[in-house]
Amino acid sequence: MVLLFLFLCLIGAILFGFIYGLLRRLSRELFTYTYFPVRFNRKNGKVYVMGANKKVETYDWGSLQIQVQTDANAPWDIRCCDVDDNDIIQRTFSLPFRYDRVYKVLYGHFEFVNRYMSATEDSELAEVASSIRHIFPVHQRKETFKESMQRSLFEYHHDFNDMEYPEDTLKLDWTFVINIPFWLLKLLGRRLSVLTSTIPNFPFEVEVECDIDPNDKFDLNKNPPNSPRREYSLLEKVGISVLLIIGSIIGLSVFALFIDIMGAARPHGDYPSFFKMLWDVLLLKWL
Repeated sequence: MVLLFLFLCLIGAILFGFIYGLLRRLSRELFTYTYFPVRFNRKNGKVYVMGANKKVETYDWGSLQIQVQTDANAPWDIRCCDVDDNDIIQRTFSLPFRYDRVYKVLYGHFEFVNRYMSATEDSELAEVASSIRHIFPVHQRKETFKESMQRSLFEYHHDFNDMEYPEDTLKLDWTFVINIPFWLLKLLGRRLSVLTSTIPNFPFEVEVECDIDPNDKFDLNKNPPNSPRREYSLLEKVGISVLLIIGSIIGLSVFALFIDIMGAARPHGDYPSFFKMLWDVLLLKWL
């Protein structure tokens, strides 16, 4: 009886930890903004950042101190600090991009923003614009389901070749097949985030300050770069479809087995086998 009690306590602690971690994660992704609410105004050298309370703070880009925020249990980011005459931090905000402990990637992100904010000639702006190979124009709307799929698939491409061999980034990393169940969960989470989040609306005066000249030839919202695409042959499409189906079945089977194991651990109960029910449906035994 004591062992059973300890076992149930252990299961309860694991479930509590899982639910707590899930809620904590969801609190950062759900009922928030559809994109990082920051505006970089090159014309006046200002940065406008909207907080969770919808209050907008203004920063002078040229006077900010920049550092890499290194957390042991979280991705790193570029932290922009507004300091006083005694170098004491008064306010701070992060750039939109975070990454797992790789300095050069974060440096590249900062350099991109800094090059844009420091540009004074068309040639410098052209260099910044040419480095953008793909964008989702979602600053005034929510992304579609197709865009969510495309975005969630990006991490399964050879992005480490992006600089030297950009064409290789369009090649799908076939370890994706193993990760299909996890990709489906990420896709579901992304759609929940998109549907429950709101588009940030900056105050009118900020919108006027950041208004883009209708004749701006570097306006990538009107003239987006060519989207990275790769045409798949019919055989490749069939193969990918089959692998998606197999991966989905494996993912559902593992999930059903997990539910069965949790049910078997509960005392005094004859619970149906979800694994058997799943395969009865897949094998059309219900007909």
